[in-house]
Amino acid sequence: MLEETASAKINLCLHVVGQKSNGFHLLDSIVGFTDFGDHLSFEKSDRLKLSVQGAFSNQIPLDETNLVLKAAELLRKINNIECGAHITLTKNLPPSSGLGGGSSDAAAAIRGLSRLWQVDPPELAYLMQIGSDLPVCINQKTQHMKGFGEILKEIETFPTLPILLVNPLKKVSTQTVFRMLKNKQNSPLLGYEKLIRTKKDWINWLLLQRNDLTIPAISIEPAISEVLQTISTQTSVEKFSMSGSGATCFGIFKNKKDCDLALEKLRQERPEWWSVSTEILSI
Repeated sequence: MLEETASAKINLCLHVVGQKSNGFHLLDSIVGFTDFGDHLSFEKSDRLKLSVQGAFSNQIPLDETNLVLKAAELLRKINNIECGAHITLTKNLPPSSGLGGGSSDAAAAIRGLSRLWQVDPPELAYLMQIGSDLPVCINQKTQHMKGFGEILKEIETFPTLPILLVNPLKKVSTQTVFRMLKNKQNSPLLGYEKLIRTKKDWINWLLLQRNDLTIPAISIEPAISEVLQTISTQTSVEKFSMSGSGATCFGIFKNKKDCDLALEKLRQERPEWWSVSTEILSI
């Protein structure tokens, strides 16, 4: 049996810097991956089968819309593979939550099935057919992502950061959030290559960045504002923001102990919310 972790994808900042005539938005974002995520296992089989378990298994479709199955079928097609696989997905991340869960699952499926079937992973153009987050999720390292998601650069100086993830268990449509965004021509990220040397440098730089989707997401789901306010009041929180198009928000902490304490406090006060204390992994 082969196994893969599908880490939560965090947009540590997300600037929308343009929109093409085909409707696709141009992004400028720093994307990190956490120690916490979904889990996939792979076994050889005569046919392709997906089983789902875990906290959010009842919210995962098992038809052709499932990105794991799309990724598996694509890999089979481009490599002329006739055999199948039994994929077991343990769904720990809430769906439609701004954590790239479906894309991260699909990327993990490609990594695992490429090993199982002993083939090379697909090239960029094929990954983009599944979704624009697939390229960044294939390589679960902190990256500077631009364009539609196809322009990627690993950030080798990025540190390990304790991070608290909180979701009010409200689903937010990515398409609706982008449609509600009034200004599609925002300023890009500030330069960082020559400025940053330490963990504190990175945090100070992140404090100057933003998520352009926060305001339209809050207009659709006001609970996001309450989540951000709650995170902002936690002891030793350094940076708080929303990830992706929401509704998951995050807080970056000085150390893991303070992050764990914030999780304990938040779970007591808001047990109806989903929350986890984890870390953004460095390269």
